Amino acid sequence: MTLCGSLVNVRSSVSSPTVLLSNRQIGDVNRSRVLRALCDHGPLSRAELARLAGVPRATIGTIAQGLVDDGLLEQTDPVREAGRVGKPGRPLWFRVDAGLCAAVSFSADAVEAALVNARGDVLARVEVACTTASAATRTLVAAVLEGVRQVVVAAPAEVLGIGVAVPGVCDPATGSVVGSGPLPGAVGRHLSESLEEAFGLPVLVDNDARAQALGEKWFGDGRGVATFASVQTGAGLGVGLVLDGELYRGADGAVGELGHTVVQLDGETCHCGLTGCWETVATLRWLRREAAAAGLPGARSLDAAGLVALREGAAAHLLARYADHIAVGLATLVHLLGPSRLLLHGDVVGGGEVLRSLIADRLSARSLPHVRDDVEVVLSSLDQDAGLLGAAALVLSQRFALAA
Repeated sequence: MTLCGSLVNVRSSVSSPTVLLSNRQIGDVNRSRVLRALCDHGPLSRAELARLAGVPRATIGTIAQGLVDDGLLEQTDPVREAGRVGKPGRPLWFRVDAGLCAAVSFSADAVEAALVNARGDVLARVEVACTTASAATRTLVAAVLEGVRQVVVAAPAEVLGIGVAVPGVCDPATGSVVGSGPLPGAVGRHLSESLEEAFGLPVLVDNDARAQALGEKWFGDGRGVATFASVQTGAGLGVGLVLDGELYRGADGAVGELGHTVVQLDGETCHCGLTGCWETVATLRWLRREAAAAGLPGARSLDAAGLVALREGAAAHLLARYADHIAVGLATLVHLLGPSRLLLHGDVVGGGEVLRSLIADRLSARSLPHVRDDVEVVLSSLDQDAGLLGAAALVLSQRFALAA
């Protein structure tokens, strides 16, 4: 589809009707393409923007200047492009006060809220104490409202919306939490309705693993990667998928529950009611149970970082088993979808390069040759901010008219 001229004919097939775009609509599409190129690649010169966004060179200056005039972008310091002679370009990037979003995520003992800009900078952060797993709906909603209030008050400019990353099955179209074992008080539309009423802002609610994937796509190690998986580890296992540049939500929003694929036909019963789920052999619950059986110190609170620190003997053996059990589920993922990158979050990040390399080795051993040679295992660099940045990315994708 070429976007130039006063009207554009768009034909998806011989039998489909002709769709006419006005100059204004063309401008909106081109503006969205420019913003997406920036989100995908980071700061870019006008020449790079024209090429990567697929926008005519003759119009990129007008589009870019409009975004600068609107207070969304600014010119950064000159950078000389490799192999290019002449005056160095001045890359365009988001202003520090542009694209402000309130973001919400949840831990076991707190509601976390943050003010995030379009660069992915966390400008303000607050934690509101709340035992989230047992909190009644009213208590949970009150904690969320208080956290969002504090970060919105800190905003130096307009806040575009509120993003909420929930550990559970969500319906993003309605803002409803369909089900959540870790967060039962969030089930329903209580969060989205209360936030909309209190702040008068758009509210976007989605599953936390998918939000993390979107955060990686815009701000992290998924930037510029067409197909990747973001894998949450620790108390549970979840996956967010970006396929051919788009966040994949499935038909009903329940996609990504890889932790409940069966890896042991005669395994133990999972908390979900199924038998032999991946979560029964590759989460902290399993790790701590096995650590206690092996007589390791501090077994009840042991995690990947602590296990790596113990280094030898039974600890080293258990670490290798933990890596292998995680690799079992990852092998299913890479054989089915063929991501070029696996971004690991949560507990395994604490295990550092020692655990990452063990997982990568076991994944390679459990994968077909043509599959294992094409996948990279990476510890997420977003660390504890992944959920918050993903929640912010939900808002930016919607408000900037970017395909999420």
